[in-house]
Amino acid sequence: MGRLDGKRALISGTGGGIGRAAALACAREGAHVVGCDLNPETSAQTVSLVRAEGGRMDAIAPVDLATEEGAGRWVREAVALAGGIDVLVNNASAIRFGPVDTLSFADWSFTIRHELDIVFLVTRAAWPHLVAGGGGSIVNVASITASRGAFFMPQNAHGAAKGGAAVVG
Repeated sequence: MGRLDGKRALISGTGGGIGRAAALACAREGAHVVGCDLNPETSAQTVSLVRAEGGRMDAIAPVDLATEEGAGRWVREAVALAGGIDVLVNNASAIRFGPVDTLSFADWSFTIRHELDIVFLVTRAAWPHLVAGGGGSIVNVASITASRGAFFMPQNAHGAAKGGAAVVG
């Protein structure tokens, strides 16, 4: 028996990195994982890895969570596949680096949209399903740059977005 037996976990950004690791870990603990990613190939690889270990996973890809339509579509399709939501892991993100004096507003906005707005959009879409199921858990993946910054790399937009992600939900 796993700690997540019978639970339904929605995890964004499962095409690699933390999202892939979270999908594998949740599936090992018994959850039905429904992931998403922009990249259909890496998304399918994660599904294959989970299923090869005997876990249960579905995924929707490509999906752009930086739009209301994309976030809503992923949540609707995930709920249809899994029958509800018990755990939401807001992991997906994309970033553009640059020092504040040369970072364009377009790059700043891209980072905020793809690291903070997606947390809000997905959480808002998932909220009624979490409430209908009697509650659940939301995990927002943030970064140490949210509280400390990073002196080795110009990450001002990333730090701002991850600071916000730490408190959404």
